[in-house]
Amino acid sequence: MKRRSYLELGKRNVFGKPQKKPIGPVAPPPDPQQVPDFDLGTWRVRPALARMTRADRLVALEELELRTLLCLVEAPPEGVNREELALRVFGKGESIDERLKRILSFLRRVFSEDGAVRIENAPGDAYRLVVGEPVRSRPPGASGVADAEGLSSTPLDRGLAPGSLKRRRKASSILIAGVVVAAIGTGFWLLLDDGGKVLYGRVTGTASLANAPGPELSPSFSPDARQAVYSWQREGTRDAKLYVRGVGAAGGAPRALTSGPGEDINPAWSPAGGLIAFQRVDGPQCEVFVIVPDGTGERRIGECSADALGPLAWRPDGSAVIYAFRTAPVLPTQLVAVTLADLKMTGVTNPVIGMPGDSQPELASTGRRLAFQRSRSVGVADLSMIELSIGEVERVTRDGLELYGSTWEPGGRSILFASPRGGRGEIWRTRFDGTFELVVGSRRGDLRAPTLSGDGTRLAYERWNVQTRLLAVPLTADLEQPPSPWLTPTAFDREPQLSPDRSRVAFVSDRDGRDQLWMVESAPDAAPRVLTRFDVDGLQAPRWSPDGRRLVVAAAQGGRWSLWLVDAADGSASRIDTGAASQAFAPSFSRDGRWLYYAADSSGRWEIWRREWPDGSAAQQLTQAGGLAALESRDGEFLYFVRPDRNGLWRRSREPGGDDLLVTGELAAADWNNWFVTEDGVYFVARPDRENAQLAKWSLTEEAVQRIRPLPGLLPRSGLTLSPDGRAVLATQVAKTEVDLEVATLE
Repeated sequence: MKRRSYLELGKRNVFGKPQKKPIGPVAPPPDPQQVPDFDLGTWRVRPALARMTRADRLVALEELELRTLLCLVEAPPEGVNREELALRVFGKGESIDERLKRILSFLRRVFSEDGAVRIENAPGDAYRLVVGEPVRSRPPGASGVADAEGLSSTPLDRGLAPGSLKRRRKASSILIAGVVVAAIGTGFWLLLDDGGKVLYGRVTGTASLANAPGPELSPSFSPDARQAVYSWQREGTRDAKLYVRGVGAAGGAPRALTSGPGEDINPAWSPAGGLIAFQRVDGPQCEVFVIVPDGTGERRIGECSADALGPLAWRPDGSAVIYAFRTAPVLPTQLVAVTLADLKMTGVTNPVIGMPGDSQPELASTGRRLAFQRSRSVGVADLSMIELSIGEVERVTRDGLELYGSTWEPGGRSILFASPRGGRGEIWRTRFDGTFELVVGSRRGDLRAPTLSGDGTRLAYERWNVQTRLLAVPLTADLEQPPSPWLTPTAFDREPQLSPDRSRVAFVSDRDGRDQLWMVESAPDAAPRVLTRFDVDGLQAPRWSPDGRRLVVAAAQGGRWSLWLVDAADGSASRIDTGAASQAFAPSFSRDGRWLYYAADSSGRWEIWRREWPDGSAAQQLTQAGGLAALESRDGEFLYFVRPDRNGLWRRSREPGGDDLLVTGELAAADWNNWFVTEDGVYFVARPDRENAQLAKWSLTEEAVQRIRPLPGLLPRSGLTLSPDGRAVLATQVAKTEVDLEVATLE
């Protein structure tokens, strides 16, 4: 049976609701020791050994996973009802929804390796196992998504071959996992290109590349690094166009490369220098073009997605262009390649349905390794890498922060990427050994879109300078009452926090050239004053103590976050001891001042912890499934919190133990700091999509979400707080953005 492609899934409609049937007594699950080995598609299932094999592929199954599979195998053709399946696998008296979903998700990903076996949803709230023919481009034993040349050979209209699954297993599979990891790691190093000079350069100087009025974006070097192409929306014009100018001594005035209707963005110079690829957006229409650097020979090569714009990458031989593409609005963004010779589009990556997907491709000079951003939910992403001949996707970063672009260094042994991991957008280097070093720092503004010259000696990037305004947004749906300015926009002001007595507002700003805490009185026309004199890379998430005498804040130094206590009168600061945690973030006090809550990575990922304040017992871990920022309810009974890896606002007891309850899934992970708690609910930012933000409230009395009003231009790092008069919310809006290009010399 042919496996459905993303294109087919995007066009499939489902009508009606499944009918639920009553569940009577159910039979116990099959005993794996009594079930003989059997074939399932291209897989050999060996129940007594709790494993499945396919050619040289071996997957160990845990007890509940094996039970689930055997129940699906013996189910009738119409499938097995979800509740019946859960009862057979788990028995009675357990909370099983999430556990069953995780098991089915795991089995589906394993079987997706060749597409011969599928677990489908069926009428009657049921699941059924469907066995058919494997995807022809994925023979048994092949776990990659690409051919030996480095790009997928599977056209989109035949279904995309998914990347193979790598999953850490318990007990019996630890040795197997270790062997797989070692083999993959060895493969990366054996396939490195040692033909060029390996550079781990340091920056010896920077110079302006383009700083005219109007945003200048997405630089790309010519192969000889004497010229650069970029997108520029000249002041007073409607659309951005492509321009070429000399680099360094070559200098000179920029030369227009494109013209006409539409916005021309994301240029990428081909490795041989004969063509420049770019995207053109004109209303809802998005297309990919190539053009000769002298402005002739413009040619359309394919379509793109207006909601999946981003960098383009060339295959090293110049035969194909790789970019992010979405085949349907309900499906994730994937990376595709379009060959110039026949304009054929093929899939390069295949993200799991339900996640935002893959973007920002960057192909190494060998063509064997592709770096890209994989987003697991809105605002949660990591730098990932795929060895195309193997098909195994590896996470390079694990901080869940969205990237601002990446670029390979010569030799393929390291990569530079732009990330806000240090508090601002800065350029970092990783050599894939789990360590990171700062290459280009920024005390003011974000650095984005890094790109290296072919010899690795020149690094171009965007420098963003953003001014914001603090607004008082009325707590009413009446749009006749517009937001009103609360502070004059002069710098990057954000994260306002109202003091407990409502007499002062603290906020983070770079008004003095670097992030500091500032204070402004609630009286009309009061002038802000700087409170702290930190020597740090960035500040985030300030919170007041209940008595209004102190604030706690997270400060970044060298990409590591720690907590500081600040005196609200004189600004004196001291570091807070968080024990074994290498990083601590997003602090807050309990309502009675007895506890300090914060996120720490002591367990290997961000979780919510607490410690008695100011001195008390050892820190206690509260969450077990992830947590990043927490605030107590007004009565101190509950703890509201957000997670770093998924959307949603959650609630739990403030004491260790107990369950986590999802309050609403409308709070995006990107807005982890854009919410606060009141007596009657939680105000937060809801995002119907990435661009549009709305002020919303989860009502305690109605236990429902109320949409209040749009928040145009909201800064993702805004922070929210109640206004001193209690009639509005203080939020941060982008007031002015300047983007210039710089070039750094590396030696």
